[in-house]
Amino acid sequence: MIITWQKQLLERADQNKREILNRFFKTAPGEYGYGDQFIGLTVPENRKISKTYHHADFNLISEMLQNPIHEFRLGALLALVEKYKRSKTDEARNEIAEFYISNCHLANNWDLVDLSTEYILGEEILKGRHIDDIISLSKSESIWERRCAVVSTLTPVRKGQLDFAFDLCHRLIRDTEPLMHKAVGWVLRECGKKNRMRLETFLQNHISSISATTLSYATEKFSPEERTMWRTLRKNS
Repeated sequence: MIITWQKQLLERADQNKREILNRFFKTAPGEYGYGDQFIGLTVPENRKISKTYHHADFNLISEMLQNPIHEFRLGALLALVEKYKRSKTDEARNEIAEFYISNCHLANNWDLVDLSTEYILGEEILKGRHIDDIISLSKSESIWERRCAVVSTLTPVRKGQLDFAFDLCHRLIRDTEPLMHKAVGWVLRECGKKNRMRLETFLQNHISSISATTLSYATEKFSPEERTMWRTLRKNS
């Protein structure tokens, strides 16, 4: 089955897109995506194919996740998301979530995280499950596990549940990785859409430790004058 799956993905690959993706995902030496390999496949094309493999067992998905080709790993994650969505019982969904938690270090680029963690771990947060596991991910040495943790909170945030998101942003506000600065800022911005006052309080409390990138993302929906004010506060803190 895995050969058929990979063959279907390869048949839709585009050499011109491959070169674009290599540049976009920073695969040059010293960049965060160094060593990643692309075949040149769009996400919609990948999803169309890979969602049909939602019935694949964990061994097959694990084999795809360990492949050096980026789109194969993404395909595995998209199939896993579809498997989670189609699961009828909490027991089945919990098993998928546990598999995801154990393997999310293999979601080793930002798009792999962002296209999967919300739809599995985010749903688990809504059900009050795996909270401690997600906190553990936020403390990981792996940037991808930390990103999984914070991005997963977007699902409850969109339902108006902000407490856990603010807690993880507090834990990760001093993270040194630029991709984490963006992720934390993204989550804070979404929190602000639900409760502007809570966002401003958070920014006030963390203004001396927040990165310029995180602040920029968090205040993206503010007026130009307000954004200037927050930048000045950070500079003077």
